[in-house]
Amino acid sequence: MKIFFAASEMTPYAKTGGLGDVVSALPRALRQLGHEVTVCLPFYRAAQEVARDAKPIGLTLSIPLGSRTVTGDVLELKQSDGVRVLFVRRDEFFDRSELYYTGLRDYEDNAERFLFFSKAVVELLGYTRFRADVVHCHDWPTAFVPVQVRYREQTRGTEFRVKSVFTIHNIAYQGMFWSLDFPLTNLPGEFFTPESLEFYGQMNLMKGGIVFSDAVTTVSRTYSLEIQTMEGGFGLDPVLAARADDVQGIVNGVDYTLWNPATDPQLRERYTPEDLSGKRACRADVLAKLGLEAAETQPVAAFVSRLTEQKGVEVLVGAVEKLVKSGLTLIVLGKGEGKYEEILAGVAGEFPRQVAVRIAHDEELSHQIQGGADLLLVPSHFEPCGLTQLYALKYGTIPVVRATGGLEDTVQQYDSRTEEGTGFKFAPYTSAALVEAVQRAILLHKQPKKWQKLMRNAMARDFSWRASAQKYEKLYAAP
Repeated sequence: MKIFFAASEMTPYAKTGGLGDVVSALPRALRQLGHEVTVCLPFYRAAQEVARDAKPIGLTLSIPLGSRTVTGDVLELKQSDGVRVLFVRRDEFFDRSELYYTGLRDYEDNAERFLFFSKAVVELLGYTRFRADVVHCHDWPTAFVPVQVRYREQTRGTEFRVKSVFTIHNIAYQGMFWSLDFPLTNLPGEFFTPESLEFYGQMNLMKGGIVFSDAVTTVSRTYSLEIQTMEGGFGLDPVLAARADDVQGIVNGVDYTLWNPATDPQLRERYTPEDLSGKRACRADVLAKLGLEAAETQPVAAFVSRLTEQKGVEVLVGAVEKLVKSGLTLIVLGKGEGKYEEILAGVAGEFPRQVAVRIAHDEELSHQIQGGADLLLVPSHFEPCGLTQLYALKYGTIPVVRATGGLEDTVQQYDSRTEEGTGFKFAPYTSAALVEAVQRAILLHKQPKKWQKLMRNAMARDFSWRASAQKYEKLYAAP
């Protein structure tokens, strides 16, 4: 098949979270299954710095945006894995320090930026060279693609028919804009109705992706059910419930060529389930790097995530004092909301030898933390899939997770009687529940033989992309 991905992030060109990793790894897995895969993304400033081999193909797109026409140049890069990457360049929209926001608030022209990009994607699909069997769109920045595809088919005929799949990575971010932005779509008024893009008087791009795509997926089975409830749907639960037969949960995978302690070049020492000794060296390395202290018998825990309410930062902060008094050493790595960055920096100042906070996106350090930590804390309020706990399992870093979404699906509760399981879970969204789960882990950590058995259980789990890619392959081919 010819498969065309439209996305706003792709590692290593542009990334704020797990979306970038997914859009990098899934096309590679599909390519290995024998398909022709193209990925299209904006040519951000970050991408310009990385994709130095991208070459203009001599194509300038003219895109209507309300009353004006905006042009964009197309560049192409052929990756070593055989995946073709197309970049749409419009420096007015994409030559910026961040992808979506100034650091304090969203860019005020985000509707214009991503409607332009989505229309450019559909324009590219109209060229024979880029014609595809399916276009796979990811989250709100490309949710307008299925809408535009359907409108193009209605107005220009079935020769422009292309199957569209829309994946919801996080329903909390929907691409909601005021109604005065609707003319930027250049669609007739009947598309601004409750059956289409209109949502309580605003324009909701994610709603459009759900309504107009041929199939809707999300990134775990449990999350696919949660988003169809009032508690988890962020207002779109009735829209999803109306398409319940077309909504499917396919768990994300891990690219084990990048995330594997047996081969990871960023670790002080590599290790395997058969020989775990290298993990001790990785632990000593990361503690020294961050200026922390921890006795052999005291576990080192990590929190590697965006610093947002969704990720459970408030629950973590409320638990820190008790965790530190329990003997835990804590490492925090991530960027996000300013108030959380400030609070966590204060916590590190209060416990300088037991808590280290790094406000950054640091890929190398995230690998070293996974290699050196004993526990990974994931107290998310909700979690569509989560990738850090999948990385942690491979590295023998035991996840302590809230039982929600993909965390529920991918971590098996440890059973001390059978010694089966891969981590520890808790249900209430409270600091007390997190502390109780971590204390269970600390008690087991004092029993080295049982702890090593748990590490090996975790490292044996296989979340490679091939199985997930085969499910997408079946979905793409469905009538």
